[in-house]
Amino acid sequence: MNSDRDQSAIHFEGNLSPEQRSAILVFADRILRGRGRFAKSTGSRLEVTEVSLYEREEDKKTQMRMVFEVDVNEDMLNSGDTAYSRVRTVVLRPRTHRSCSFITLYALGIATDRKMRLVSQALTTVFHAPAKTGAKLRIVNTTVAFGARTVTARTEIWDATNRRLVASGVNSQMQPSVAKL
Repeated sequence: MNSDRDQSAIHFEGNLSPEQRSAILVFADRILRGRGRFAKSTGSRLEVTEVSLYEREEDKKTQMRMVFEVDVNEDMLNSGDTAYSRVRTVVLRPRTHRSCSFITLYALGIATDRKMRLVSQALTTVFHAPAKTGAKLRIVNTTVAFGARTVTARTEIWDATNRRLVASGVNSQMQPSVAKL
């Protein structure tokens, strides 16, 4: 998903300009494949497959949905040969510099021309089923709230190969307060 990647390989929906589409993909690429070594082997294999900007029916607020995919490899497994903790850490954990939920929140900021600087507020995760080597994971991220002080995204990690939910979580971030010295 480098900046030269053919955008036609990604399903875009909603009113996103070509510049916004490119900015979202460049940002995702920088987060997933950029500096730092933490979880880089997993993060660098994540691919964006869908970017959707839409108006939520219930309150008419603009929201974002992004879908990522990755195959479960040996380096993602724990001692029980399942991809629990690595998946949670990479996909859900805020500000690991590989978080799909953070990328989705930031993408909504790009789409709505809102500059953001965020820090972690809360993270809730639930594990539902293990994922084994060779399974294709589909990581569905949807923004829930995008206020002036707090933003929230919900993530579902699906084992697309075996058609079951692996994990889900909610990631809340907030604007940092100004330091008082």
